[in-house]
Amino acid sequence: MAVPLTLAFTNSSLKGRALDLIRPGKYVLGRSSRCDIQLPNTLEFMEVSRHHCVLAVTPFGLRVRDLGSRNGTFINDKHIGQRPDGDFPGAKAEAGWHVLKEGDELRLGSTALRVEGFGLTMGLRKEETPAQASEPV
Repeated sequence: MAVPLTLAFTNSSLKGRALDLIRPGKYVLGRSSRCDIQLPNTLEFMEVSRHHCVLAVTPFGLRVRDLGSRNGTFINDKHIGQRPDGDFPGAKAEAGWHVLKEGDELRLGSTALRVEGFGLTMGLRKEETPAQASEPV
């Protein structure tokens, strides 16, 4: 039986919430309603692009790739991808895949998440109440 992979928000108004990824697959993170993991489309999260990055969950590990975001994607403060200055939104300046390990911090603009475990279904945990499937994180 797989142990869930957990991405815990470590800052912002989402601090205290966590994403449990339990099944293998690719998950796009961003503010767009078309993302698999949607962050709020509020002023606080404007540094997160509409389609910011993609996570790939496999039985062998977790990887992330920037999708040409404006404010960049970082692992443990190391810059792994961003849209070049002057490119328009939606320009395909995708970065390569990068491995995430337990304890790593994934940062989208200024929103930070910590990798807390590994496993394979996606769900959202809140401190008190579960999120609706259609509700943004």
